[in-house]
Amino acid sequence: MKSILFSLSVLIGSLTFAQNNDVEESLNIDIPMADASTSSVTYSIRGIYQIKDESCNPSQFKSLRYPGGSDAYIKELKEKLQQNVNWNTYSVNGLFFVKLDITKDGVISKVEAGPKVANSEPFLKDLKDAATKVNKTWIPAKCNGNPVDSKAILKIDFSSMTYDNAFN
Repeated sequence: MKSILFSLSVLIGSLTFAQNNDVEESLNIDIPMADASTSSVTYSIRGIYQIKDESCNPSQFKSLRYPGGSDAYIKELKEKLQQNVNWNTYSVNGLFFVKLDITKDGVISKVEAGPKVANSEPFLKDLKDAATKVNKTWIPAKCNGNPVDSKAILKIDFSSMTYDNAFN
Protein backbone atom coordinates (compact mmCIF):
# COMPACT_ATOMS: atom_id res chain seq x y z
CA MET A 1 0.00 0.00 0.00
CA LYS A 2 2.85 2.36 0.83
CA SER A 3 4.40 1.68 -2.56
CA ILE A 4 1.11 2.48 -4.34
CA LEU A 5 0.71 5.68 -2.33
CA PHE A 6 4.32 6.64 -3.01
CA SER A 7 3.94 5.94 -6.76
CA LEU A 8 0.73 7.94 -6.87
CA SER A 9 2.33 10.94 -5.10
CA VAL A 10 5.33 10.84 -7.45
CA LEU A 11 2.98 10.77 -10.46
CA ILE A 12 0.86 13.66 -9.17
CA GLY A 13 3.97 15.61 -8.21
CA SER A 14 5.55 15.17 -11.62
CA LEU A 15 2.33 16.27 -13.34
CA THR A 16 2.19 19.34 -11.13
CA PHE A 17 5.73 20.38 -12.06
CA ALA A 18 5.03 19.67 -15.72
CA GLN A 19 2.44 22.47 -15.70
CA ASN A 20 4.93 25.03 -14.38
CA ASN A 21 6.12 27.44 -17.09
CA ASP A 22 8.80 29.09 -14.97
CA VAL A 23 11.40 26.56 -16.02
CA GLU A 24 10.52 26.93 -19.70
CA GLU A 25 10.43 30.71 -19.49
CA SER A 26 13.81 30.85 -17.80
CA LEU A 27 15.29 28.84 -20.68
CA ASN A 28 13.69 31.06 -23.32
CA ILE A 29 16.49 33.57 -23.74
CA ASP A 30 16.09 36.16 -26.49
CA ILE A 31 19.33 36.25 -28.40
CA PRO A 32 19.46 38.97 -31.03
CA MET A 33 20.16 37.59 -34.48
CA ALA A 34 23.16 39.08 -36.18
CA ASP A 35 23.24 39.09 -39.95
CA ALA A 36 26.28 37.02 -40.75
CA SER A 37 25.72 36.94 -44.49
CA THR A 38 28.24 38.51 -46.80
CA SER A 39 27.79 39.57 -50.37
CA SER A 40 30.50 39.57 -52.97
CA VAL A 41 29.74 41.64 -56.05
CA THR A 42 31.77 41.62 -59.21
CA TYR A 43 31.05 43.81 -62.18
CA SER A 44 32.26 44.38 -65.68
CA ILE A 45 31.82 47.75 -67.36
CA ARG A 46 31.15 46.96 -70.99
CA GLY A 47 31.85 50.46 -72.25
CA ILE A 48 30.46 53.90 -72.98
CA TYR A 49 28.23 54.20 -76.02
CA GLN A 50 27.07 57.36 -77.79
CA ILE A 51 23.32 57.42 -78.39
CA LYS A 52 22.66 58.31 -82.03
CA ASP A 53 21.73 61.90 -82.78
CA GLU A 54 19.00 61.87 -85.46
CA SER A 55 19.22 65.60 -86.16
CA CYS A 56 22.79 65.54 -87.47
CA ASN A 57 24.18 64.09 -90.66
CA PRO A 58 26.39 61.14 -89.61
CA SER A 59 29.24 62.37 -91.81
CA GLN A 60 29.20 65.73 -89.96
CA PHE A 61 28.90 64.22 -86.46
CA LYS A 62 31.79 63.82 -84.04
CA SER A 63 31.13 61.78 -80.87
CA LEU A 64 31.57 63.06 -77.36
CA ARG A 65 34.71 62.03 -75.53
CA TYR A 66 35.99 61.89 -72.01
CA PRO A 67 39.39 63.50 -71.38
CA GLY A 68 41.83 60.61 -71.35
CA GLY A 69 39.38 58.32 -73.17
CA SER A 70 36.74 55.86 -72.08
CA ASP A 71 39.30 53.79 -70.14
CA ALA A 72 40.04 56.81 -67.93
CA TYR A 73 36.30 57.29 -67.26
CA ILE A 74 35.83 53.60 -66.46
CA LYS A 75 38.80 53.66 -64.08
CA GLU A 76 37.42 56.70 -62.24
CA LEU A 77 33.92 55.24 -62.14
CA LYS A 78 35.25 52.02 -60.58
CA GLU A 79 36.99 54.10 -57.89
CA LYS A 80 33.76 56.00 -57.16
CA LEU A 81 31.78 52.74 -57.02
CA GLN A 82 34.24 51.33 -54.46
CA GLN A 83 34.13 54.52 -52.38
CA ASN A 84 30.38 55.18 -52.46
CA VAL A 85 28.58 51.84 -52.63
CA ASN A 86 28.23 49.53 -49.63
CA TRP A 87 28.49 46.24 -51.51
CA ASN A 88 27.59 44.18 -48.42
CA THR A 89 24.03 45.48 -48.60
CA TYR A 90 23.33 44.52 -52.21
CA SER A 91 22.88 41.31 -54.08
CA VAL A 92 22.64 42.39 -57.69
CA ASN A 93 22.78 40.30 -60.85
CA GLY A 94 22.38 41.20 -64.48
CA LEU A 95 22.95 44.00 -66.94
CA PHE A 96 22.32 47.54 -65.69
CA PHE A 97 22.76 50.87 -67.44
CA VAL A 98 23.58 54.46 -66.63
CA LYS A 99 22.35 57.11 -69.10
CA LEU A 100 24.22 60.40 -69.14
CA ASP A 101 22.83 63.60 -70.67
CA ILE A 102 25.75 65.86 -71.52
CA THR A 103 25.28 69.49 -72.48
CA LYS A 104 27.07 71.25 -75.31
CA ASP A 105 29.35 72.67 -72.59
CA GLY A 106 30.45 69.12 -71.71
CA VAL A 107 28.70 69.08 -68.31
CA ILE A 108 26.53 66.18 -67.15
CA SER A 109 23.00 67.54 -66.80
CA LYS A 110 21.05 64.38 -66.02
CA VAL A 111 21.86 60.84 -64.92
CA GLU A 112 19.46 57.88 -65.05
CA ALA A 113 20.06 54.29 -63.97
CA GLY A 114 18.10 51.13 -64.56
CA PRO A 115 16.42 48.84 -65.09
CA LYS A 116 14.08 49.27 -62.16
CA VAL A 117 13.45 45.96 -60.47
CA ALA A 118 11.96 45.07 -57.09
CA ASN A 119 13.81 46.79 -54.22
CA SER A 120 16.38 48.35 -56.57
CA GLU A 121 15.85 52.02 -55.71
CA PRO A 122 18.72 52.34 -53.16
CA PHE A 123 21.15 50.54 -55.44
CA LEU A 124 20.17 52.62 -58.49
CA LYS A 125 20.57 55.80 -56.43
CA ASP A 126 24.07 54.73 -55.37
CA LEU A 127 24.91 53.87 -58.98
CA LYS A 128 23.74 57.31 -60.18
CA ASP A 129 25.63 59.06 -57.38
CA ALA A 130 28.86 57.27 -58.28
CA ALA A 131 28.46 58.20 -61.98
CA THR A 132 27.77 61.83 -61.02
CA LYS A 133 30.86 62.03 -58.79
CA VAL A 134 33.18 61.36 -61.70
CA ASN A 135 33.43 65.10 -62.05
CA LYS A 136 35.47 65.96 -65.12
CA THR A 137 34.01 67.90 -67.98
CA TRP A 138 33.40 65.90 -71.15
CA ILE A 139 34.48 66.99 -74.62
CA PRO A 140 31.03 67.51 -76.15
CA ALA A 141 29.76 65.94 -79.33
CA LYS A 142 29.90 68.16 -82.41
CA CYS A 143 27.63 68.52 -85.41
CA ASN A 144 29.02 70.53 -88.33
CA GLY A 145 31.83 71.62 -86.00
CA ASN A 146 29.43 73.07 -83.38
CA PRO A 147 29.04 71.54 -79.89
CA VAL A 148 25.67 69.87 -79.32
CA ASP A 149 23.81 68.29 -76.43
CA SER A 150 24.27 64.53 -76.45
CA LYS A 151 23.49 61.34 -74.62
CA ALA A 152 25.69 58.42 -73.69
CA ILE A 153 24.91 55.08 -72.10
CA LEU A 154 27.15 53.01 -69.90
CA LYS A 155 26.43 49.28 -69.58
CA ILE A 156 27.52 47.38 -66.47
CA ASP A 157 27.15 43.64 -65.93
CA PHE A 158 26.83 42.73 -62.22
CA SER A 159 27.18 39.33 -60.59
CA SER A 160 26.67 38.65 -56.88
CA MET A 161 27.42 35.74 -54.63
CA THR A 162 25.92 35.83 -51.15
CA TYR A 163 27.04 33.39 -48.50
CA ASP A 164 26.42 32.90 -44.82
CA ASN A 165 29.51 32.90 -42.63
CA ALA A 166 27.72 32.44 -39.28
CA PHE A 167 29.52 29.19 -38.60
CA ASN A 168 33.02 30.29 -39.60
